[in-house]
Amino acid sequence: MTLNPRFLKTLALLLPLLLAGCQTTMQRIADCKVGDWNMIGHKDGAAGENQNFAERKDFCADYETDKAKTDSAGNYLSGWVQGNWDFWSGRGVADGRLALPVSQFEARLASDEVRKNNTPLNRPAYESGWNIGNGEYWNGLGKRDGTAGLPLSSQTDKARNIAQDKQIRFDEPSYASGWQTGNRTFWQDAGFSDARNGLPDSELKGRAAKARGAGVQVLEDAYRGAWNAELVNYWRNLGTQDAVSGKEFGMRRAEAKQKGLKILESDYRAAWEERLAVYWRQAGTDDGYGKPFQLEERIANAARNGVFVIGRSRALYTEAWDAQNARYCTVENAFEFGRANSGMAVEVCQGPLRDRLKHAYASGQDYNNAAARHARAAADANELHGRLDDLQRRLGRLEREIRAELERKDRVVNDDTKRQDRRRELDRRDLIDAINHTERMAIDAGRQADRLEREMQRLRREIFLN
Repeated sequence: MTLNPRFLKTLALLLPLLLAGCQTTMQRIADCKVGDWNMIGHKDGAAGENQNFAERKDFCADYETDKAKTDSAGNYLSGWVQGNWDFWSGRGVADGRLALPVSQFEARLASDEVRKNNTPLNRPAYESGWNIGNGEYWNGLGKRDGTAGLPLSSQTDKARNIAQDKQIRFDEPSYASGWQTGNRTFWQDAGFSDARNGLPDSELKGRAAKARGAGVQVLEDAYRGAWNAELVNYWRNLGTQDAVSGKEFGMRRAEAKQKGLKILESDYRAAWEERLAVYWRQAGTDDGYGKPFQLEERIANAARNGVFVIGRSRALYTEAWDAQNARYCTVENAFEFGRANSGMAVEVCQGPLRDRLKHAYASGQDYNNAAARHARAAADANELHGRLDDLQRRLGRLEREIRAELERKDRVVNDDTKRQDRRRELDRRDLIDAINHTERMAIDAGRQADRLEREMQRLRREIFLN
């Protein structure tokens, strides 16, 4: 049966609506089972729906518990009233945040969602929400202006003009509160920036003079708090950089004194020490895997490489080198190196291990050779089995021809038919001989593959026995 394309298109459009309706029904059944009529009423009100307790009560009759039946009408109404308030208040908040006038309520009345649900009006709720959203709008604008370092007085006048242009209420306290928050951020950013760039906190003097001249409030505590906090990071960053670039602290101290910058030597040296600990540990890790113990050489070349030797350098390098050397010098590794026919620096391993590693390496090479021969033997066996199947099919076909010829009712026995019979019999014997020969070869190839597989297993197993 072929379905009408127009029907399929209509079904595709309706299916999401049907699924949504099914989900709504399932949710309502779940609400009935919970039996919280205040919640049910609130959901209806918050969805912009009219009061419909009777309909809900009838729907829930088969699902609600006895406990839920107590004053269900009163609870529903209470919840619906709050839900309706939340519906209108939420839309008021949204419009207020967008700097729309409170008269936007009239536009809401004509909206599809209100008309579709015949939502009961609630102007007080809308206006309450609008006042909240309007306050948030002005608070955000004040925060942006304060963060930009703009003066409060002139920006307040500008904001008031914006309010007149948009025909909305100007919430000056909210704007001023946001501006104060932004102003603090402005001075914190200034302190952070100066410390990050290694500038002394005396920069505040110039910044403050410029700000006062522009009518901007100065928050010295905000600047200094951020400057002091970031200065720690400044010196730690220098310590981290200098540890592996060969720069001395004395040079940094001289630069700081020249600029009048506060010196935090303890923070610098802590970060410097941490970075060098990482360096020497990593050096040991790098050398430990297949390389000789090169600590003395690294110490001798430290200055040339722009790094410093610390009291823990030897211990950190040695510990890391030993750990990596232990990972490198294993019979499993030696076996795999041998299999890959790649070199292994057995000489970096401990003396007692070297003979075992050499044996494992040689076993890996033997394993690789055996694996190659095993692959060839397995391929030969597969090829011979394929040839054997073909010969057996040919023999079966020939024997059916011979049998059919002998059983033919109109068969004439003469010299020609006798010659044909002899030829077929010779062909049959040749095929039987070929089958027997091929079968023996296939068996030999299979045995060879099995033997080589056992050899491979032995080679892998014996590396742990020596």
